[in-house]
Amino acid sequence: MHGLKAGNYNVNVNGIAGSFELAVDNTLNDSPSSMPPRQQVITEANNGTMIDLEKEETLYLRLKENPTTGYSWQLNLSEGLSLLSDEYYPPESNETEQPLVGAGGVHLWEIKATAEGSQQITGIYKRSWENITGTEDNFTLNIEVA
Repeated sequence: MHGLKAGNYNVNVNGIAGSFELAVDNTLNDSPSSMPPRQQVITEANNGTMIDLEKEETLYLRLKENPTTGYSWQLNLSEGLSLLSDEYYPPESNETEQPLVGAGGVHLWEIKATAEGSQQITGIYKRSWENITGTEDNFTLNIEVA
């Protein structure tokens, strides 16, 4: 069962009573694989393209990232876009396997169109302490909001 908050619980099943304690919340986290249906998911494949959105519609931007090496995406959103969530998901590993050290995961942003007109998302993939050299990976998405 999912959705229980951390705490003490008493249960009674067919007249047999018992209790248990949850040390941490037993809730499902939103993961890239459990996104709502019919939402636009934008990836590296959409780099340099244009999409259309309705005002108040959201999109999910999903880019590969490996912060264990110091590299991360630094995004800029035009004024008509609002960042709703910003999460990094490490690589999935089997419960019986050790997590892959140094393996990259994905970064997922939920972005809402809040104003009509031409909007843009730009990103650069670099180490925050390094200067821009022009050899970094860049991401650009143009959005027309109606």
